[in-house]
Amino acid sequence: MKEKILMTSATGKTGYPTTVQLLKDGYPVKIYVRSRNKKALELEQLGAEIAIGELDNFHQLKAALSDVKRAYYCYPFAPNLLKNTKLFIQVAKECNLGVTVFMGQWLSEFDDQKSIHTRETREAYTEFANSGLNVIYCIPGYFAESTIFVLEFAVQLGLMLAPLGNGKNPAPSNEDLGLVVAALLKNPEPYIGQKLRPTGPVSLSPKEMAAVFAKVANRKVRYINIPMWMYKKAAFAQAKEFGLDAFIISQSMYYKREYQKNKFDVGGPTDVVRRVTGKDPDDYETIVRRYLNNSPYKKRSFSNWFSSMKKFMLLPFTSTPSIKGAKV
Repeated sequence: MKEKILMTSATGKTGYPTTVQLLKDGYPVKIYVRSRNKKALELEQLGAEIAIGELDNFHQLKAALSDVKRAYYCYPFAPNLLKNTKLFIQVAKECNLGVTVFMGQWLSEFDDQKSIHTRETREAYTEFANSGLNVIYCIPGYFAESTIFVLEFAVQLGLMLAPLGNGKNPAPSNEDLGLVVAALLKNPEPYIGQKLRPTGPVSLSPKEMAAVFAKVANRKVRYINIPMWMYKKAAFAQAKEFGLDAFIISQSMYYKREYQKNKFDVGGPTDVVRRVTGKDPDDYETIVRRYLNNSPYKKRSFSNWFSSMKKFMLLPFTSTPSIKGAKV
């Protein structure tokens, strides 16, 4: 029989495609979510069991883990990662959890990081390693999706605005990350204790990425390396659209600085996606086309151009609240 799997962050960037794949492959899946939102209900219709709870609630977490042997632990982009990871480990040990796939991050491999989220991820590795649990660490770098916030201005105005310097990055797709996590949960034994870094097939510079946007949008697109203050204003201006808050924005600003230092290209592309899933990773053009096809900005028209130009012109005047505890 296929063992039941618990998915945390099941409605997130990697949790959702992982859950869909596991259900498609016939695995019983329990999703641990904060509410029965639209995506949770979509997964329930596909066959997932819903468990409502928070990652900082001992009793809810224990009830969710009580009848599973494998789990995907993906802490959301939020404060208190280390504190709540310690709680997850405590409950997992009490429930005799067999295997955990932990979503970490590539930047945690470097000891000079200023992001609290990155530092706590690094400390979480140590907590898992000392726990006696069977753990697989998935440590991707900068997601391809994190560059898609430029899509509207690229298509409508021909501008790719991002504070990425000249850094390069072999960006993985959410879909490939979901396939990797699903494969690890289905067949964990060969990978227990390992750190696996899924990437895209090639490293691209921002100018090369802009060329991809130009090809997909069928127009000239110019990369502009904007200053960090402008990125901060753009992030707050688009916060509602992209589900951002002050914590996410503060941490993302650290990541942009690491991108400029070329940290995401250290080691270059890996073979993890193909080795674990049997498929070649999505290239950047495939990823951009996927997002463009589902974007409200894909059609070029005067009204869309005017709306985008208005947003662009208002960016310097966007209010940016202070980000408590973040040196940005």
